[in-house]
Amino acid sequence: MDIILEKLVSAFGVSGHEEEVREAIREELKDVNCDITEDKMGNLIVKIGKGTEKVMLCAHMDEIGLIATYIDEKGFVRVSNVGEIRPSEIVHNFVVFQKGAMGKVASAKSEPKVEDLFIDLGVTSREEALKIVKEGETACLLCDGMEIEDKIMSPSLDNRVGCYILLKIIKEIKESNRELYFVFSTQGELGGRGARAAAYAIEPDYCIVIDTQETGDYIGGEGNLELGKGPIIKIKDANLIMHHEIKEMIEMAAQRSEIKVQYGVSKDRTDGGNIHKERGGIRTGVISIPCRYNHSISEMISMKDVEDTIKLLREII
Repeated sequence: MDIILEKLVSAFGVSGHEEEVREAIREELKDVNCDITEDKMGNLIVKIGKGTEKVMLCAHMDEIGLIATYIDEKGFVRVSNVGEIRPSEIVHNFVVFQKGAMGKVASAKSEPKVEDLFIDLGVTSREEALKIVKEGETACLLCDGMEIEDKIMSPSLDNRVGCYILLKIIKEIKESNRELYFVFSTQGELGGRGARAAAYAIEPDYCIVIDTQETGDYIGGEGNLELGKGPIIKIKDANLIMHHEIKEMIEMAAQRSEIKVQYGVSKDRTDGGNIHKERGGIRTGVISIPCRYNHSISEMISMKDVEDTIKLLREII
């Protein structure tokens, strides 16, 4: 796995607690000639170039996770979800809290809902548990990444892979006759709160969001999207229809750079849903990285799709 991507997926970054991811990005940009600011929402905003046109590219830093809501007398930690957790897919997996405590996710039922989940810390009392975890603390899924040929399997690829793509592009840019704003946003899994604040402050002429999208190319999968078949032009999701000018811009860039693209529709939400409604309306579109097993402990992507997305965005810029 590329060392930059490995650092990003290894950083703790449950929604609202993106500090480690933000610092990993800062470290990668320490030798790059750019303006870096952090706003009140915790977004990291990188500005390059000058011009009359403002272009915003956005990828959220945060990941799904669990939050401790109550610790019972036997030391079991009751939890709630942070973002869209699929309970049945994380039972019997490990989690780690921000301060380092680890535990196992278990369930009171065979077909659990979120309220049936709890974390076993291996202690025997509430007093022991409170020494290492307190109510209100968050935990992320814990798993080592794996690489097979060009496929990467790891937690947190949604959406650290988007952050990775933006970092790679920033490092390649020498100058620009536009104002380019690369936004590493917070709380994307909680409705795109950080991206909304950034879009309001920047007021871009248009915006492209980088995120992941579930494929259907595995047993039980739905839809015709596939790994390795190119970036996805997300035509429509639960809260955004891609602006036609952005769609045409992406398609023309794909033709010029001879990159195959896929077209996707989903019921999910991205940062684009909030961005496009700010400041009287911002032309917005989403480019998605095909991803199997999205929002699980072992998401899967193809580095070919990642490299093609980098080429595509470079051509657009």
